[in-house]
Amino acid sequence: MSDTEQLYFEMPIKNSLGIEDFRISDSNKLAFDLVVKLIKKEIFTGIIFGPPFSGKSHLCKILSKQIKNKKVITIDRINEDILEKIDSCDFLIIENINNIVEINEENHLFHAINFINQNEKQLLLTSQNSLSNINLNLEDLKSRLEAMIGVSISEPDDQLMESIIIKIFNNRQLLITPSLLNFLMKRLDRSYKEINNFIEIIDKTSLKKGKKISIKLINDILN
Repeated sequence: MSDTEQLYFEMPIKNSLGIEDFRISDSNKLAFDLVVKLIKKEIFTGIIFGPPFSGKSHLCKILSKQIKNKKVITIDRINEDILEKIDSCDFLIIENINNIVEINEENHLFHAINFINQNEKQLLLTSQNSLSNINLNLEDLKSRLEAMIGVSISEPDDQLMESIIIKIFNNRQLLITPSLLNFLMKRLDRSYKEINNFIEIIDKTSLKKGKKISIKLINDILN
């Protein structure tokens, strides 16, 4: 181990997933509004499209917590027991339908949507890709998905990016100063994934080197 490195212990990362923790801007307002409509039962089905780390799972958690006296099930794999799951709940959430790779999964999802429509249950789907970029072979499934209300989360605007940086620092129990925030705002790509990944690198580098997070440390990482 070099002189500039030291043993370190990672602090536990808090998962702030309440409705009060969700930062709303023009980038994600339509997605938040969709979830509100589902909670109020103004609509029965919906799809949220958005890149990794954009808050789709956070919105799913909000929905699960806000629906009172109803059973909500969340899954990220589609298999033959999906109809049993739907039958045993009031609301089904399926995350990352962009991961569908087999025709059997498409058939199961198609029948699940039909079952939900026929029994007045509710469904929320999420996807990292737009519908046109999900490789689906079953035309009937495509038609069902196209008929659902779909909204997209775009990459963060300045307002949301600032809130995300602060939130990630807080979740990692790190202090961020206004000057440090301004420095990061000017240098990070407008990408949820890039923001999350780079702050993780900052945190681990700070711990490994035994140095506080500073503009100099970040400059060293960038260079």
